[in-house]
Formats: sequence, structure tokens, C-alpha cells
Amino acid sequence: MKLLVAMLFLSAYTARARQFDAGAVVLVNSIAPDYVDFPDLLEPYLIHFGIPYSVRNVSERDAFRELDHFALVIIGHRALDTPRRFVTPAQEEALVTALKSGTGLVTFDGLLFAQHRTEARPIYSYLAGLFSARYARTVEASEIWIGSEAPHYIANQRPVPRTVKLKAAMHVPGLEPGDGAVTVARAGGMALILAAEHGSGRAVLFTTYDWVRPHIKGKLYGLDDLVWRSLVWAARKPFVIRGMPKFLALRVDDVSGFGIGANRHLGWIPTANRYGLKPWLGLFLDDLREDPEAVRRLAELTQKGLATASVHARRWTEFFYLDEPLATDDLNRNIAAKAWTDQKMAANWAEAEKFFAENQIVKSKLVLPHFYEFAPNNSEGLKRWGAKLVGTVLKPGYGYGTLVPKAGPYLTGEPQRSSRSTDPIFIADWLQVPGLPEVDMQFFNFVAEVRDITGYEWAPSRVPVEEAIRRGVEESRREFDSLLPAVLFTHESDHIQHIRPEDWERILAGVINQLKQDAPIPVTLDFVGEYMRALHTSRVQSARYDDADREGAIELIGVSEVPTQLYIFETDTQAPRELEVAAFHGLASVQWKQAN
Repeated sequence: MKLLVAMLFLSAYTARARQFDAGAVVLVNSIAPDYVDFPDLLEPYLIHFGIPYSVRNVSERDAFRELDHFALVIIGHRALDTPRRFVTPAQEEALVTALKSGTGLVTFDGLLFAQHRTEARPIYSYLAGLFSARYARTVEASEIWIGSEAPHYIANQRPVPRTVKLKAAMHVPGLEPGDGAVTVARAGGMALILAAEHGSGRAVLFTTYDWVRPHIKGKLYGLDDLVWRSLVWAARKPFVIRGMPKFLALRVDDVSGFGIGANRHLGWIPTANRYGLKPWLGLFLDDLREDPEAVRRLAELTQKGLATASVHARRWTEFFYLDEPLATDDLNRNIAAKAWTDQKMAANWAEAEKFFAENQIVKSKLVLPHFYEFAPNNSEGLKRWGAKLVGTVLKPGYGYGTLVPKAGPYLTGEPQRSSRSTDPIFIADWLQVPGLPEVDMQFFNFVAEVRDITGYEWAPSRVPVEEAIRRGVEESRREFDSLLPAVLFTHESDHIQHIRPEDWERILAGVINQLKQDAPIPVTLDFVGEYMRALHTSRVQSARYDDADREGAIELIGVSEVPTQLYIFETDTQAPRELEVAAFHGLASVQWKQAN
């Protein structure tokens, strides 16, 4: 009988050892003062990066059980348990044991020491030990320096080293790492990110994450890759994320067909096509109808899938989706004075439908209005148009300069900002129309703009060609490194119509040539919007890996109307393996076998 019990125990242990979760488990403390930072600031990263994860509260008895069954453990916020009410020495040891066995650790809890009378003592003995960290005084930092003595995966974004200036100073806990810990980034002369190896596992410490706060710096400022690269580097391999293909789209607002020489009559579009770009065009309807040559070209381009187009406005000062919005208040904000009547709004949409049909122009599924301004009574017109996607930084019925609505993935937990803000903005969420809950979840809102480089958009005119190229490359790489699709966004009215054809050619050639090493995938903005909606309406439910058979299985849940990609990191020295997931409704599963 004893032999039988021993054999059963060994069999169960072997079965457990053969399989592990190729995702992450997050440890939080819901009563800690800094707990809110996880849902507001850090969890949106996990959601957007597509990390399969579960959350455990350390106040619960089994929070530390079987941590060695996960590819990665994440400590989700500062001051996890400074009073030591829940995290016992035995639980610390369980975490260290998991790390030694190969489970990775990324901790955002940089509060490692507490002052006891005149002496600084470690709060958690294991963390100070992992990074050989010694206490030093807290400092103020006004910039972040990224780089290490030897090349490191976490600090692999070009250029290396690099410096990112902060909007406001932040406090950085003073830690002096010892032997075995690599400083990947510094702030105020102190370590900001430490990386270390322990047994078969790897660990990363963020001494502070205050740079994520919008008033200090914020997301999409060239620091987001430090987060996802830390997760990937530390995790036991293979590690699964949904990630983002390097899609490259061109968005052009205020399109009338104006231009210089061969760029007139939309002649700049075939030049873009030669470099693989398929622009989305926000049309000035009344301007365009006065240019039959441009209309014929537009029809041909949209029929061939070389451009997509929808109505932006009638002209620069004549709006389509609402009435007279250019009145301003004492804060110089545009005010949506009033919506068109329902009859007038229906007539506008009917006119646009007729223009597109008579001229055989294919309608874009994405509608993005002039100054981002919709009146609330556009939902019926959008549905008849066949629009599934919109692009706006405003609530319908509000004017440009008013607050950006709280929207996923990054703006739900942040203070609201002005829609005129020069901060980068990324929205991928359902449009909500005030007072019309029945319209919710009908139109997916997608906007990606790296505004801080020039103050708003790409702006490739009125600067030397080399500067226009630099702006386009920097904007695109910022988005790639943040696991966003790259959207080159500009206007025909303010920029393209003022660029000579030969300079437009040089600008596009320069941008595409410099991005070759990134291997971008040129697509339409419509496609990007549909892809982002699929990521929003579905998720990775589980990722399992059998170490003995070297086989993995991934389950997804939700609705994905287009095929999407998964990325399996089998090492941090090679590109991840890509797996395509077909469109699905409900459940989908993908199996893979690791190469020898």
C-alpha cells in the first residue's frame, strides 16, 4: 500500500511538472494604499499587450500556491504588504523556490526598505537579496536614461543608450545594486530598472513606475517597451503574448484634390502606393465634386483597394456631421453649437451616399469627422453607410478642445485631458453616445496619434525633406515599440498640397527605406481598425505548455471577425514564433510544438 501511494504521488508530481501556464499570475493587495495603481496604470499594459494572466489577492490564503506552474509572476503595484499582514516568510520562500525552478518575476514594488528608528531595514528579505540591493537615499529625477554596460534585451529599443526627459520630476527610491544585478535604466543617477538571474529564473525590479503617470510622462512616450520587454525577458520560455503585428497605415484628413503639379487631382496617392501605402482619405465633399479628374481617380483607387475614403466635411469651414461648430468659448474651445435637425442630417447622408454611388467610389468602413466632431444624431446615417468604425477623440455632441472621454485601453484610469493636448493618444474602444445607450457597442472607435513630436501630426511640409523623414520614422517606430500599429497621420490641406511631387517622393522613399529593418506591413486604416476591434472583443483565456512533449495549447474566447496573430517567445535572442488564429465566434484553440 505504501508503495502504491508513493507511486501515485510521484505520478501526480510528474504530471504537474510536465505542464505549466505559459502566461502570468499577478499578485496584488486590494487593501494596500497603492493598489489602485494596478487597475489604473499597469493592468492596461497587460490588457493591451495581450498577456494571458490571472490576479491573486495576497490577503487570500492560497495566493502563493503553485507559483512554479506559471511562466511569470508579476507583483502589480508598490507597497504590496509593507505592514507584513499577509506575506509570510514561508510565502516569500515559495516565491524564491518558484524563481529558482525557472518561473520569472517582474515586480513593480520598489519599496524594499523601511526606516526603523535610524536604520533602514528590508521589508522583504527575498527582494533585497535577489538584486543584492542596498539602501540609499531617495532622489528626484527629471529624466530617464536607458542603457546598460552590455547589450540587454530590455533596453533594446533604438537608439541605445537614450534619454527621455520627464514633464515633472519624480522621486526614485535609492537602491544600490550589488554584483549580479544589471541596471537597465536609471533616473536621477539611481537604478530605475534592475535585472538579475536566480537559479533557473530571471527577475526584474522597477524601483518606481511613476513615469507612467500622465503628469510626469505617460504612456506612448517611448518607455512602454521597457514594460513588455521586461515581461518577455523574465518569463520562463515559452511565453505567449498576443502582441501586435507591425502594421503601417497612412491617414490623410482634409482631402480636396489640391496640390502642386502632378500631386494635384489626388496625384500624390499613386506615389504613396508605389511604396506600399494605401491611404485612408477624409474627403471635403464639396471641394472634391468640383474636381472631376480627382473623382475619377478616387473611384479607380478605391475599387482597386489602393485607398479608402469617407466624408470628412463639406469644406474646411463647412461641416457635415453637425451645424456650425466653429464658435468658440472664452477658453478658445470649439463648441458644437447644435446638431442638424434629423431631417437635415438624413439629407446629408443621402447626398453622400448618392455621390459615392454615382461615381462608383467604394465607401470606407471607417468614418472620421472634421475636428473629430459628430452630433449625436448620426448613428442611423453611420449604420446605413455601413460604417463599423469611427475615429474621434470627443464625445458626440462635444467640441474640439473639450475633454477626451475615458476609453480603453489606456485612458479609463487616467485623469481626463483636453482633446487639444499634445500628449500621444490611443483609443481602441466602443464609442459611447451621451443619452443614447442603445448606440453603445455599435461603432468601434480607433485613434492612434503620436502628437508630441510636432505638437499634433506628422506634418511633413515646410521643413527640409530629411526632417520630414525623421518625423515619420520616429512616429512609426514609437508606435511599433509600444506594440501599436503605426499610423502616419497628416492633412492634405495643411501639408501634402504644399509639397512638391519630387519632395513627396523623397519623403516617402526615405521613411519606407529607414523602416525596412522593422519589416512593416502596409495595410489600410480600415484593416487596422477591424484588427483592433478583434483584439478588444476577444482575448487569450489560457496558454498551457507541456515541457515533456514540447507542445503547447492556447485557448481564446470572444469574437474576432478577422484573423489575428499570436506570438510565442521561445527565447529572447530570436524573433518570436507567429501563429495565426482564424476568425472565430465563441471559443478558439491553437496548438503548437516547440522546435528542437
